[in-house]
Parts: sequence; C-alpha cells; structure tokens
Amino acid sequence: MIPVAIHRAVRLLCLGTAFAASAAQAGTYTDFVQANDRYAVLMLHAKPAQGLPQLSDPAVAPLLAIVTDGPRLFAKPDAPLANMQTSIGICTQVGDYARYYQKAGLAGLSSQEAQRAQVERNLARYGDEMSALFGFVIDCNAHLVTLMDAERQARPEEAATEAGKERLHDFSVNSATAYAGLVQFVAMPYWTVPQKKTMLEAAARHATVNAAMMKPEMRQALLASLADNAASFDSSLAAPLATIRQALAATTCTGLCEY
Repeated sequence: MIPVAIHRAVRLLCLGTAFAASAAQAGTYTDFVQANDRYAVLMLHAKPAQGLPQLSDPAVAPLLAIVTDGPRLFAKPDAPLANMQTSIGICTQVGDYARYYQKAGLAGLSSQEAQRAQVERNLARYGDEMSALFGFVIDCNAHLVTLMDAERQARPEEAATEAGKERLHDFSVNSATAYAGLVQFVAMPYWTVPQKKTMLEAAARHATVNAAMMKPEMRQALLASLADNAASFDSSLAAPLATIRQALAATTCTGLCEY
C-alpha cells in the first residue's frame, strides 16, 4: 500500500503538472495555476502537528486569495477551463485542500468522539481557510454543471444512449447532493458568521443552477433543513439565504435533472 503522504504528494504534483501544461494560454487561469502550484508545495510540506498554511501568514494569504477566487476564475473562463478533465482536476484538488484541513490530526485517533473533537479543533483553527476553499468548490462545481450541460446539448445522440443517460443522471444527483450537503454543513455551530457568509454567498451565486438539478423531494428537504436551522443564522446572512430559499421554492427540475 502506498503511504498516504506519498500518495497525496504524487496526486497534487500530477494535478499541478497537468494544469501548468496549458497555463500559457490564459490570463486568470495562469494566475490561478501559478498560485496553486505554490500553495500545493506549502501543503505538501505542512505537518498537522506543526500547523497548516493559514491566512494569517503573509506568505499564504495572497496565494489562497487567488486559489479561492472562483468568481474571477469562472466569470469568463479561459480556454483551458473548457476542458472537463482540467476543470474536474481543479475542483478535486481544491476540495482535497479543504478536506486535509478538516481531517488534520485524525490519524491514530480510534474513537469517534476523539475524531469529532479533533475535527472541531481543526474548524476552530482553520475555519477561515476551509470556508474559503469550500466556497470555491461551490463555484467550481457550478462551472462543471455548465460544461456538462453544454456537452449534453452538443451531443444529443450520446446523451440518449443508456450509458449517456446513466452518466448524466449520476452527475446530476451527485452534484445536487454535494451542494445540499455543503449548504447544510454551513448551519453547523462551529462556523463563525464571516465563514458562513463566505460559503452562503457562493451557494447563493449558483442557487438556481443547483436547484434545477434537484428532484422536488430534495428541494423540499433542503428548504426544511434551512427552516429548522434558521436560529443558527445571523441576520447578516439574510440576503444569501433568501436567494437560496427563493431558488429552491421557485425552480423546477430541468435539464440535467431530467435524466
């Protein structure tokens, strides 16, 4: 079995190399690749016991600001981002960063109680970094939805096959489930208000796109969850929450959701 640290190093380096191969074509994409390469190196050499890269570090803050700026990267996507595999690689790598912060220090903890306590310590220490990364993942996944829907429309014959339908169905269900899970995750008490705002604003930017991929029962379940957790949301979060609720209440299952 390959040791986890080595596997992670190989994975990050391979992804970074793949991004760099097409970076010369782009502007904002080039900025992202360069910052991401440097951030990946910091993550590779970081040891949970000594602390992971944080925004409070002047060497980290500008890199993470670029790496997590989804609106800038995807507003007018540069040519390399039209490639599904390149875009999936970006979403996966940034999601891996967030999960590494979340799971730091869990190795060797056998009981669920000890693991839960460690995760809560990680959230208290790295919540700013994690919320920024999770916010980017929402932006990135919305970009994948756009690419997949464009592919569906460009290749109707392929989408009509059993294999094509299954692929689109799985993508739609997985994407909608991930979005709903992140929105519900934000309601957890260990996030600060600014951290919740970062993630909810990202969720609000793509509320309609994601709601359109949800079956009615999933939309209703998410609306009910938001209502149940209303007390945990500060009044400053009213605007993004209203956008999310409106999309869930008014959007029907269309496009990818129909598979």
